[in-house]
Amino acid sequence: MGVYNISLSKGENFDLTATLQNSTGGIMNLSGYSVRGYVRYGYGSSGILIDLAPSVLDSPSGVVAINLSPAQTAALPVTVALYDVERYTSGNFIVNKILNGSFTINPEATY
Repeated sequence: MGVYNISLSKGENFDLTATLQNSTGGIMNLSGYSVRGYVRYGYGSSGILIDLAPSVLDSPSGVVAINLSPAQTAALPVTVALYDVERYTSGNFIVNKILNGSFTINPEATY
């Protein structure tokens, strides 16, 4: 699992492309998996601040992307939250957290 802390400002684009590694430092093959990820105030929080809607760009190379529009980030509250991204198989037979960290949303001065 990788840790990556995200910081963005309300009203801006956010684009992240990550190449994931397994525990031995090799490429994490995502073939046969889907990915999902959410931002919450805390891990015990029931409400979702935003669905990150991550996508797999290259399964064998372990490349995933998260893309948020200015409208999506403008709707977020100013806060420090948490996020994680999981890989999973159909039916949730295998679920692994592959990326997580803090998710800081800063105010914007120009809008």
